[in-house]
Amino acid sequence: MKVLQIVKTSQGANWAFEQAKYLKEKGINIITVLPDAQGVVAQKYIQNDMEICIADFSLPILKPWKIISRIKNIRNIVKKEKPEIIHTHFVTNIIMCRLALKKSKIPRLFQVPGPLHLESKIFKKIDLITANQFDYWAPSCVKSQNVYLNEGIGKERVFLAYYGGYGGNTIEQYANSTDILHKQYNIPNDNILIGMVSYFYKPKWYLGQKRGIKGHEDFIDAIEIINKKYDNITALIIGGPWGNSKKYMQKVEKYAQKKDLKNIIFTGFRNDMKMIYKELDIAVHPSHSENLGGAAESLAAGVPTIATNIGGFPDIVIDKKTGYLCEVKNPFSLAQVIDSAIEKKEEALQMASNGQKRVRELLDINNTANRILEIYKEIMEKNI
Repeated sequence: MKVLQIVKTSQGANWAFEQAKYLKEKGINIITVLPDAQGVVAQKYIQNDMEICIADFSLPILKPWKIISRIKNIRNIVKKEKPEIIHTHFVTNIIMCRLALKKSKIPRLFQVPGPLHLESKIFKKIDLITANQFDYWAPSCVKSQNVYLNEGIGKERVFLAYYGGYGGNTIEQYANSTDILHKQYNIPNDNILIGMVSYFYKPKWYLGQKRGIKGHEDFIDAIEIINKKYDNITALIIGGPWGNSKKYMQKVEKYAQKKDLKNIIFTGFRNDMKMIYKELDIAVHPSHSENLGGAAESLAAGVPTIATNIGGFPDIVIDKKTGYLCEVKNPFSLAQVIDSAIEKKEEALQMASNGQKRVRELLDINNTANRILEIYKEIMEKNI
């Protein structure tokens, strides 16, 4: 079976790489289309002798004059490669492919990475109206799956399929609690470390966003509130800017400075997360829209986890069982839940252990990628 996988970034989407690597090992002839070969993840494809094709298959929303040439390029590549299935992971990729290949009978699988575009009436409509009988969806959380089913898409065309790479044996890669952060930032040993691990994504004005989608400002506001009760908290914001979001990251840093919150440390991007994650006492994911997000990693590390009650978070963060859920865009709700996790430390650790067990199986790459293999076979049977 030959599959043409479309990925819009060479820097991120490691989950797509891990899945493609598994599929290659199972005998799938998978060719990945990337916009360039310079990114960190692009290099992983190359180092693992996985075939890549350099091309941009994304919809040029801000540069519509490029659509015609992009359509021609897509058609030429598809004609050359002759895939049996086209597998995309991003909404701008699937829409562009549908525009370019509207007369093609090659089945297209859109593995939906999150519910963001489905939360916009316009983008959800575009997703639905550009599709035809050769389109299939593989939402990666229950919320997204329900959206498609509620819109009248038949069950035979909608498959729940989680992205893997955080479960299985990968859990064993997380080091036991270290003191790397304590030493580097001179943090007292009795301080409570509350961490938010995420890239900075600048607000998208065309989606009506005023704050970043990951909720950095909400986290800062919650720390300001919780500081009124505790004087031994150190908050770490771990991550750098995604793409051209450097100015937004600097804006968030200034936001914390204006509040005079001296116990918030911005570490920037780190490549040692598997070494330092267990050093955190609490991991917070205050996203405004999300799939499983960073909660999968903090649970894999066995760290007490707090997430907003949105998107795919509830699939793995089951409130009061595997972690805590708080209200979205509500720093007061977040602060209350942080307080609960601090006050009931042993209970929080037990929840984290439960969460680790859940993601070990649910997000084991052997299970998640094999699910995609099953979907491929089912689609092929429908299109014989």
